[in-house]
Formats: sequence, C-alpha cells, structure tokens
Amino acid sequence: MSNSEFDIKGIDELSGKLLSAIEEFPGTAEKGLVTIGNKLKKECVNQTPEGSTGKLKKGWKHKVKGFNGSELTYELVNKHPVHHLLNSGHVKKTPGGRTVGYYEGQHYTEKAVKLFESQDLQPGLEKLTKKLIRKAGGT
Repeated sequence: MSNSEFDIKGIDELSGKLLSAIEEFPGTAEKGLVTIGNKLKKECVNQTPEGSTGKLKKGWKHKVKGFNGSELTYELVNKHPVHHLLNSGHVKKTPGGRTVGYYEGQHYTEKAVKLFESQDLQPGLEKLTKKLIRKAGGT
C-alpha cells in the first residue's frame, strides 16, 4: 500500500486570507451566517407539523451569538412548550400516573437539518466564502 499524500498549492494562503477576511469583516460574516441560518429556519418551519393551532410552526426563533468571525454562531430553537415532546416522542400517562402507551416522535427537526445539509448548506457556504475572499482582496 502506498501513502497517498497530496499538496494543494496556495491552500495556506487562501485559508489565511479567509480567516483574516472573517476577522476584518465580521458584519459580512454575520450577514452571511444569518442568510444561511434563515434557510435552515425556513426548512424547519416547512417540516414542522401544523398542529391544531398552527403555533408550533411560529415557535422557531434564532439568535446570533459572538462578536467576531471565529466566535459567531447561529442558534435556532423552537420555543413552543410541546415541541420537544412531538419531535422526540413521549410516554402517555393517565391523570393517575399509569402508563398507557408511547407517542413515537416525528423527528421533524432532524429531517429538516438533513434536508438543509444536502441542498442548501454547501452552496451557501461557497457564496459566503467567495464574498469574504473578494472583500479581502482575493480573486
């Protein structure tokens, strides 16, 4: 067996430019992160069941944390009180506490994330990377 190592010329320079661009232009990085994150949020809303009131879909909220490029995170949560029960499943009990069954979770959040990763994540990251490299003076 051979050791298959390969060297990509200019990757260190590109990586350095990208990191400096993120640090130099945190606003651009944050806008790109929000754009990509909102696509995930839209997919989560689409995968969430209607429910009887429709409030479960309206429970999705996002927050961007961090001050510069290396610390930026996009946090997406559903604030609805029964989201975790419908998504993950739960035991059904009588008012007396006796277990009478189990509600199998729908796992719609995981489905939305997988769908987002397969369709929207890579193109969004490529677009953000190109924008940051252009700002840093690259080609």
